Amino acid sequence: MNAADPKGSLSLVITDSGLGGLSICADIVSGLQERRAYRSVSVTYFNAWPEQGRGYNLLPGMAERIRVFDRALDAMLRFRPDRILIACNTLSALYPETAFGRKAPVPVTDIIGYGVEQIHAYLTKRADGRVILLGTPTTIEAGTHRSRLIEKGIDAGRIVCQPCDRLAGEIEKAPEGATVRAMIEDCVGRAAGRLPDRRLPVAAALCCTHYGYSRRPFEAALRARFGGPVAILDPNRAMSEALLAGLPRRSGGDVRVDLEVVSRIVWSEEKIGAIARLLEAASPLTASALRQYRHDPELFTF
Repeated sequence: MNAADPKGSLSLVITDSGLGGLSICADIVSGLQERRAYRSVSVTYFNAWPEQGRGYNLLPGMAERIRVFDRALDAMLRFRPDRILIACNTLSALYPETAFGRKAPVPVTDIIGYGVEQIHAYLTKRADGRVILLGTPTTIEAGTHRSRLIEKGIDAGRIVCQPCDRLAGEIEKAPEGATVRAMIEDCVGRAAGRLPDRRLPVAAALCCTHYGYSRRPFEAALRARFGGPVAILDPNRAMSEALLAGLPRRSGGDVRVDLEVVSRIVWSEEKIGAIARLLEAASPLTASALRQYRHDPELFTF
C-alpha cells in the first residue's frame, strides 16, 4: 500500500478459504489503527469457502477449483475494494489461472511470493539446509512454491513437498489439540522419511495460513524428528508487514476502522471460539468481528 493522504480512506478485501487468513487480517487492522495513515478504513474479510462441508480440496479437479474461485473474486467487487489481498496459499495458487486474474480491475496481492522469498532467503544462507513445504493438497499439487524456488536457482533435491490433507479444518477446531498434534506429527514424519541426513539444518515452511495457529506443534514435531537446527518459516507476518511498511505514522487524530467478516457457509461455535481467542491479543476488533460474522448464503454463486 502506498503512503496515504491522511484525510483519505481505504477499502480492503482480505480473502481466504476458511479462518486462517484472519491472522493476517488481525495484524493489518492493528497496524492501520496504530499508524493512523487513513482517517477511514473499511476491511471486509471474505470467506471464499464454497460449500458447507466441502472446500476447494474436495472439488473435482483444478479446473473446477479455478472456476469457483473466479466467481468468488467477481463477488468481492461488490465491496468496492481499493485492493484485494489473497491471504491463502491455496487460493493464491489458483489465482493466476482465473479469468479475473487476467483482467483484474483492482490491485490483487497474493501470499505465495512472500513465502517464496522467505524460503529462498533461508536456503541461500544455509548451503546445507533443506526445506519441507507443508500445505493443502491443492497448494502442493499446484507446485507454485517449488517451481519458483527452482527458477531462483534452488536445487530441487533440497525441497520436500508434503501435503497435509484436512489439517486446516482440524486446526480451526483446536489448534493445539490431540488430533492436530497427531496429524502434524504424521505429516512431518512422512517428510522426514525423504530426508536421509537428519542432522542437517531443516525448515518447515507453513504454506497454509491456518498452520501458523499451530506453530508450537510444528516446532515440537520437527525437533522430535531432526537432530540438527530446525526453523519455522511462516509468511503470514511477512505479508502483513510488507503491506503496512509504506504507510506513514500520523500522530493525533482518529482513525475509524469498519471491519466485517462475511461467509457463505456457517461456522460452528467451536471454531469461532477457538480462533477468536487466538486473535484477541493481536486485534480485539478482529476477534469481535469474527464472533459477529455475517452469514450470507448468496455471498457468491457458482
